[in-house]
Amino acid sequence: MLIVDDEAAIRNFLVRVLQLSGYEVTAACDGLEALEKLEGAAFDVLLTDIKMDRLDGVELLRAAKERYPDLAVILLTGHATVPSAITALRQGAHDYLLKPAKNEDILSTIAAALQNRAHQQRRDRLEQIAVQLLDVVQPDTQTAAQTTKTSIAYGELAFDVGGFRASLGSRMLDLTPTEFRLLIELAHAPGETIGYIALVQSACGYTCSRHEAREIIGAHVLNLRKKLGIEPETGLYIESVRGVGYRLIPQTE
Repeated sequence: MLIVDDEAAIRNFLVRVLQLSGYEVTAACDGLEALEKLEGAAFDVLLTDIKMDRLDGVELLRAAKERYPDLAVILLTGHATVPSAITALRQGAHDYLLKPAKNEDILSTIAAALQNRAHQQRRDRLEQIAVQLLDVVQPDTQTAAQTTKTSIAYGELAFDVGGFRASLGSRMLDLTPTEFRLLIELAHAPGETIGYIALVQSACGYTCSRHEAREIIGAHVLNLRKKLGIEPETGLYIESVRGVGYRLIPQTE
């Protein structure tokens, strides 16, 4: 568990309360130090103050959830920052506590966060098993039909399926096989959101959890955006649909 507060007295108090309750606790004095510690070790729960210099709790929440989507985040806030805490809940925080928080409220909120995280991990595992079973019982005939074609085109995007080559207008795209399969999957249904797991199956040929799939596909999408060289306003941009997957924005006329 990672505790973040720029007030040493509050930080030491939280560490002591949680250690006495049997938790392994690491502390950070601000958001930037917290990000460094998150990169160096795995944590189940992040308990952070909102009002901090350098990097506040809401900014820390965004950065942490982007890197570690299943991290449970709890915010500590004074009455003056309640609206910020409510906004943060919409961005993926598990809950928030008002200062000064009672020991029992802190412990019960952390217990609930851990339970919720465990439930989400179980759902991810069940989703992974369900997708694997579906592949066995009902193979993706649509994808199979696609691969029988020698060439596919969508607007200025053209694909040589057998040669694993793609072009955008007159420009050849330097794509890896995984990037090629990912782009052709998105181009097959422009404007439609395709989930992380389905994209991993199409692009990489295997199945993994939603959390793993999000990280894997996210890295490939970043590379594809650079290689396409297209901005969001110009069409054919690969857009992220938060928490769901990606879609290819249809080409502008």
